[in-house]
Amino acid sequence: MAPVIAFLTCTWALLPLLMASEAPPGCVLPFLFNGRYYSSCTTDGNPDQQLWCATTENHDKDRRWKPCALREYGGNSNGAECVFPFSYKGHTYYTCTNKFEIKGRYWCATTGSYDKDKKWSFCADTRLDANLATGPCMFPFVFQGKWYKACTTDGRFDGKLWCSLVTNYDENPTWAYCEPSKPASCVFPFKFRNKSYSSCTKEGSFDGQLWCATTPDYDKDSSWKGCSLQEYGGNSNGQPCWFPFTFNNQTFDACTNEDDDGEKNGGYWCSTTPNYDEQKLWSFCADTNLRSGEVLLPDGESTKRCVFPFTYNGKSYRSCTSDGTVNWKYWCSLTSNYNTERQWKYCEPSDWKKQEDYQP
Repeated sequence: MAPVIAFLTCTWALLPLLMASEAPPGCVLPFLFNGRYYSSCTTDGNPDQQLWCATTENHDKDRRWKPCALREYGGNSNGAECVFPFSYKGHTYYTCTNKFEIKGRYWCATTGSYDKDKKWSFCADTRLDANLATGPCMFPFVFQGKWYKACTTDGRFDGKLWCSLVTNYDENPTWAYCEPSKPASCVFPFKFRNKSYSSCTKEGSFDGQLWCATTPDYDKDSSWKGCSLQEYGGNSNGQPCWFPFTFNNQTFDACTNEDDDGEKNGGYWCSTTPNYDEQKLWSFCADTNLRSGEVLLPDGESTKRCVFPFTYNGKSYRSCTSDGTVNWKYWCSLTSNYNTERQWKYCEPSDWKKQEDYQP
């Protein structure tokens, strides 16, 4: 009986993909056309310059093909865009996958967790390339004799995060970039399973990597990212932060999401030299260097009241403010100088009364 139950359980989990077997065939990559192998969609042989692909390995023999889909299509999400990373059967995917898809077509989750939401689409054919490895990150993995439990920039000169798709990269160098579909920073604090988290966590992670939500409520939005343990990207190619640093003639002793050029997309960053105003060199911060200063009780309520006035980045505030946030939620400092103590909380109705009572 146990094997039967296991089979039924597995079949139910895969039902959307099994039912999709009746959908049109996908691209087969690489394919042979006019004696040449193609690893991705092509316009060759099409006078209209429309991208197409073969649906068998040998177009010269079978003459079977399809126009390449430029966007996601089908699935039970009706062609909603892919969301990377997404979790599937306890693993982290930054690429489309054909795992458990009967005809080998590539699909993706359309929320951060297929395991939780069971929402998916077939991938746009233009995302596919036979020369690019696909599959889940394998945590932990070995690279140059060292174990990694998260995406890393080690071994690269451009500061891009990557992961191995096999347990031992040194023996089988198969990898993928850890590039989210919608770049976003950790949001602290965030709610997961009705508990508040003020830093990266391993709770709920089947592959053991640290992660954070990219919205205040993961339980509602299923939006997350794997936490980077290193600085990455920027025009410094992931060089380490330099603290303190000067930005807009102010001194910063921690990462900031204030932006001067629009290149940082609201992400937390740091200067990699003592004076950003002069050198303009920066990296995105390691997510493990970010932490909410919000003081919370176990039930998620703040322990202290706002302190008015308080100083934030050299400016005095006599009321709650949304300055410095990416979610437009009002907050206040719990000490007279936020930049010194970095203790804060989101404002509540009672805090507005508190500010009305303040007399300069």
